[in-house]
Amino acid sequence: MQYLLKPMLLAVLTVFGAALTIVPAHAQSGSRALANIPFEFSVGNTTLKAGSYTVEQLHSGILALSSSDNKEHQFAMTFPGDSDRQSHEPHLVFIRYGSEAFLKKVVLSSDEDCDELPESSRERDLIKNQASGAELSLLIQPAL
Repeated sequence: MQYLLKPMLLAVLTVFGAALTIVPAHAQSGSRALANIPFEFSVGNTTLKAGSYTVEQLHSGILALSSSDNKEHQFAMTFPGDSDRQSHEPHLVFIRYGSEAFLKKVVLSSDEDCDELPESSRERDLIKNQASGAELSLLIQPAL
């Protein structure tokens, strides 16, 4: 009987520990918005076509973009950033270098939290060859 007690206690502790890690992750997820992006843009090293996208924060640090026609899907790692504080509306911020646009920031809620995307290798190359990029902010609508 005593030799069964340790494995059962370990199993209960494992399930309890897993439940504790899932609850905070679930509480942070669920921010979602719809965006009509009228130009081609890059997320990381992937270029996405112009169109309507659902932008969703899956977990802290993980962003998902899906086109309305379900042909484009992209995941991106993000890090906490500084909101521009100019708009309290959900919005996307792009940086344009010449004819190429890169998704730079995502603000999905009206609070001051902002997710920034790291620079891709292509973006770093463009920065080296050009003095600066033009910032473009695009308002987005919360999804139901």
